[in-house]
Amino acid sequence: MSPSVMSRHLKVLRDSDLVEESSPAFDARVRIYSLRAGATAELRSWLEAIERGWAEQLTALKAHVERGV
Repeated sequence: MSPSVMSRHLKVLRDSDLVEESSPAFDARVRIYSLRAGATAELRSWLEAIERGWAEQLTALKAHVERGV
């Protein structure tokens, strides 16, 4: 992945508050990215809801197919 592409990805993650950026005092050129726990919990909750929806749809499809209709 090129540096410019990496930079764009990191910007999206920062803008969405999924990561936070810091720089060590000894070198301002270095950037350290950390996942924000609260933001990932929100993402996990959303993904679980999507997964439940798909599971319900697949269960309904399986029942429909098994009925032979």
